[in-house]
Amino acid sequence: ARGGGTYLNEPIPVEVLKLPLVDQSGTTFTLDSLKGKTLVITNFLTSCQEICPMTSANMRDVGDAVLKAKASDKIKVLEITVDGERDVPSRLLAYQNLFATKNWTLAGGSSANLAKLWDYFGAPATMEEFSKADKESNPPDWQTGKPVSYDMMHADLVIIVDEKSTWRWLDLGAPNVGTSKIPEKLKAYLSPDGIKNLEKPEGSSWKVEAIYSALRDITGIRLAK
Repeated sequence: ARGGGTYLNEPIPVEVLKLPLVDQSGTTFTLDSLKGKTLVITNFLTSCQEICPMTSANMRDVGDAVLKAKASDKIKVLEITVDGERDVPSRLLAYQNLFATKNWTLAGGSSANLAKLWDYFGAPATMEEFSKADKESNPPDWQTGKPVSYDMMHADLVIIVDEKSTWRWLDLGAPNVGTSKIPEKLKAYLSPDGIKNLEKPEGSSWKVEAIYSALRDITGIRLAK
């Protein structure tokens, strides 16, 4: 894609579209129920100390841009967790409340259904227990104040699914927030590696401008910060 990422043309299987998901308000939905809208989707978990706060900042910005363009009836922005055990609706909502706006959707579901979803999109997650030393040295959980016991390791990606439920675009790598801000509470929660990723993501990375470029090509809708 000229703005970054790769274009695809892959109809999503019905069994993936029908997987039940639950948003931050406790409402159950499926990707199939969103057919007719173009979806911007990324993966994350609220307990992440290295990458995900920046992912959320970018997705917040995309959600704000969709609202500004008056395109909310055509484009939906989704952040779907890889951590079904911890990321229940109440925690998703508390996490979203740390951000200035709520123009995007956070979603979870059962661990089994989330595994099926992210396996399909090529980003399966693996639990990694923290050592005793890591538990003691890493910042405590932003919500509970307790040590974080494990992480869910996963590839970082952002995708676009068109209104016909066809997977149309993919970009890989860590999010680059540029001059955008993340909540101070989450900034304090970042590990040393997380601080480095905030300042300058290592390896390949994606910016919101890549999403805007792909959406323009796919939908004809122009978004901007």
